[in-house]
Amino acid sequence: MSDFSEIDLAALQPPEPFRLSVRRGPFTTHNGPWFHWARPDTFRQGVRLLERHCNSRGIVHGGFLSSFADGLAATSVFREVKRASVTIKLNTEFLRSAKSGDWLQGTAKVTRATRKTAFVDAYAWVGEGEEPPMDRLIFRSSAIFRLLEDR
Repeated sequence: MSDFSEIDLAALQPPEPFRLSVRRGPFTTHNGPWFHWARPDTFRQGVRLLERHCNSRGIVHGGFLSSFADGLAATSVFREVKRASVTIKLNTEFLRSAKSGDWLQGTAKVTRATRKTAFVDAYAWVGEGEEPPMDRLIFRSSAIFRLLEDR
């Protein structure tokens, strides 16, 4: 994991009850730092958006948002189905833009699972509240995941 030595973690000011996520893959770690919290019935992942998450126009890059959506959806599959998975399809609708300095958080829910496939809805918003205000919703996504065999 990166030590994020170039980033002052305290300056990122994640809202309570978010905590630094330390068990991430190389791609996600490189694009973090990421934060999370969870209860048995729900979870949130969040990131303080930085200039490096933005495109040349100063708004958060759609590729970064799509990666965030994919991570939310995969987390939901693992939490709810208790199996690792890989993305088959990810559709993301961008509703608003976000900018450097914004707190982006999101969650996801499995809407249906079969023996080999899981269907997931995910969404994210800017702001610190637990429930997403509709005027701050940044994207909503739907995804299909192939469930991997237990080893």
